[in-house]
Amino acid sequence: MRLPVQSTIFIELVSPDPGDPDSGEIASCQTLDVSRGGLQVTLDRELTVGAILQVGVDLPDWKETLYLAGEVRWCRPVPRKQGQWSAGFQLLNTGTPDYMSWIGLMREMDS
Repeated sequence: MRLPVQSTIFIELVSPDPGDPDSGEIASCQTLDVSRGGLQVTLDRELTVGAILQVGVDLPDWKETLYLAGEVRWCRPVPRKQGQWSAGFQLLNTGTPDYMSWIGLMREMDS
């Protein structure tokens, strides 16, 4: 079930080289909706379909950023909004504490 949750997320487009103090390339965007298995976002650039990216999610009323891995399943321009894109992510079951927290939060929000 998709839930209309709006939050800020950060997508790591380019990760830094090991030992490099730079943070790589990060895109900030907004969620349109979320679900247990994925999320839909709007952003100001096109993403490569099939890319697996790290996603940092700042949910309302949640104390810390959750870091998740997601595969870009689709990406298309937003009609009548030049330079805006909409993309769908399938979240990958990494078994990390953040992923498990995400699943728990989605269960709570769904009930």
